[in-house]
Amino acid sequence: MLRRLFGTRGPVARDPEVVIPGATQGGHGDHWGCVLRALDEGKLVDYLVGVTQKDDHPETFGTTRKGLVFRSEEGPLRTCVIVMSGVLASAYPEVQDGAVWPILVQEIIPWANGIEGQISGSAYGAVVRFFDTRFYKNADKYTVGETYNFKMGALAYTLGHAPETEAESDIGARVSFKGASAYMPAASGGPGSEEAEIDDYWFHSPLEGEPSETSLAGQRLTAYPIIMAIPNDFELHVSAYAADHVLAPDMALARPEDDLQGFLWLQGHLAEDKESEEE
Repeated sequence: MLRRLFGTRGPVARDPEVVIPGATQGGHGDHWGCVLRALDEGKLVDYLVGVTQKDDHPETFGTTRKGLVFRSEEGPLRTCVIVMSGVLASAYPEVQDGAVWPILVQEIIPWANGIEGQISGSAYGAVVRFFDTRFYKNADKYTVGETYNFKMGALAYTLGHAPETEAESDIGARVSFKGASAYMPAASGGPGSEEAEIDDYWFHSPLEGEPSETSLAGQRLTAYPIIMAIPNDFELHVSAYAADHVLAPDMALARPEDDLQGFLWLQGHLAEDKESEEE
């Protein structure tokens, strides 16, 4: 039976035999809040154990540090549960598909458990930092300074309609944000920046198409297609998945071209990774 181990920010265990200089502690407690209400999170461990019991064909990874990856049923969103030596090492919601962004890797940031991490880089000059959902098997493939294609996805902490706002330019002109696609890394300043991770972002974007519904862990989530930014005329498309409890009350009326704003967790995995199609 799986031992139930938790880190300070959610389901994550650290292997005491692994020491990674400069590693980030990591964790997914806040990320599960994108899917589950606080009152439902007490059932999370039982749900994760259930995922491992239902997946008869887990993915294997590693040579010196081996592990198993169990996933929930097929869908746009799946739960990924990583088990090592019979221990539930980590678990997180994973977007299975998404728009492809060419990202120049500038830094590879491992977590303390040795199997997860984040990528810091840029896409057409725009800063991009995200959680790599398949870091456990792809980390050794990356070389700093090289560009790789990643399929990108996001889960929303909050999401709602954006008010009509203006800002003053450097030359004193008033500039409207209506129809603008813009983002700001949450860790760079502003509300909650002290607790934000590098893969958390505030964003403003028009809704690019009709929302679509799916489910994960018994919860309904809605995918809202947006454009986070347009660096050098390249549109950084992404679908932000939002559970009902993170949506503003007026989001039931959201229509294409409406301006949206919110706070999201950005994630991705190598576009060449065919694991989900092979399972």
